[in-house]
Amino acid sequence: MERIVWSDTAAEPAVETEVYKGECQTSVAVIGGGYAGLSAALHLAESGTDCLLLEAQAFGAGASGRNNGQVIPGLKYGPDDLETRYGDAGAVVAQTAAGTADLVFDLIAKHAIDCEPDRRGWVRAAHSPVALPAIEKQAAQWERRGAPVELLDRNQTESLLGTSNYIGGMIDRRAGRLHPLSYCRGLARAAKAAGAKLHQHSPVRAMTREGGRWRLDTDGGTVRADKVILATGAYHENLIPGWSTTFMTVQAMQIASEPLTANIARSILPGVSAMSDTRKLANAIRMDTAGRLAITGRGPLSGKIDNRIRGDLIRAITRLFPAVEGQTWSHIWAGRIGITIDELPRLAAPRPACLAIVGFNGRGVAMATALGKAAADHSIGREAGFPVVDAPTIPFHSLRRPALATAISYYRMRDALGFAGR
Repeated sequence: MERIVWSDTAAEPAVETEVYKGECQTSVAVIGGGYAGLSAALHLAESGTDCLLLEAQAFGAGASGRNNGQVIPGLKYGPDDLETRYGDAGAVVAQTAAGTADLVFDLIAKHAIDCEPDRRGWVRAAHSPVALPAIEKQAAQWERRGAPVELLDRNQTESLLGTSNYIGGMIDRRAGRLHPLSYCRGLARAAKAAGAKLHQHSPVRAMTREGGRWRLDTDGGTVRADKVILATGAYHENLIPGWSTTFMTVQAMQIASEPLTANIARSILPGVSAMSDTRKLANAIRMDTAGRLAITGRGPLSGKIDNRIRGDLIRAITRLFPAVEGQTWSHIWAGRIGITIDELPRLAAPRPACLAIVGFNGRGVAMATALGKAAADHSIGREAGFPVVDAPTIPFHSLRRPALATAISYYRMRDALGFAGR
């Protein structure tokens, strides 16, 4: 049975909103109440733009309330590689990527969001000698740009992580962690206070062009908007035919322990906020302020709680930190994330006057916040830190389930051989 640790421990209260009813007009309608949508609504409202947000469930019901809470700047490519991939816009993309964690922690401070922010850095640990060159390349690119990123040897990695299972790694001191659901609720509170109109439990059933504007139909009424920002991510319900063929959804599963004893808690990740490793099917690990240990790994394709994968996660964390053997793992849950073939996010314009955001590829806390802001900036004609680019259709998308199953098996084999994921 699913039990999400963040729902049980959130300090920020749920934001009260009314279910949308009636008819209204707005300059920008935002669909989706996760980090991207709420960031867009907040920045639109702060600019004085009339905006309305519609969320199908509650704020943070999807990935924004289910993730591991790691705040990692950058993307899975180094800044030099981003400049090459994005051409003329590459320098701006690299700069935006570098500052995504700054944006998150600045918003937390500005709006006094009670989300356990901890900014002692994030380590990407090398699980094999074959994986080290990928880390060395990315660390070198950031170091040349003056970022607080440094390569770690085996002893330094062990000192920071509290485990001797890795041969080295890199630390990014811009990074950190937070309570993901509290952060989401804090963004909602800030957006509401800034004047954005927010509505939960108000799913959009259809969106159509009508008289040069968008018409959004909900169970309770209609919204007409000059522009739309679609920020539903992996929880897209095919409001725009064909959009879902530009990305794939995969399942992540996470477990969390009861609070560990003080002695054990101090021995795990003593020098950093969070970590992950170089496996393609990587595990993400962090503690919370009460001493709960949480680990995320690849979930079952069905999205249902799987005791086999739960056992795999417990064995993985126990290999790293033998002191947790026999601990009570009180929480287990799963959720969807959106991935793109090239592991780059998409801010696209699939229809006129419509921007759509997807594909954070496991780095959604910082990047979704930044792309929500970028979408808001594009909507009001302000200089944005991320370009609007086409989202290519994934070939044979209808065969994604068997393709994903094959890919997972393939990457498990590569991980076992020591190769690095991006």
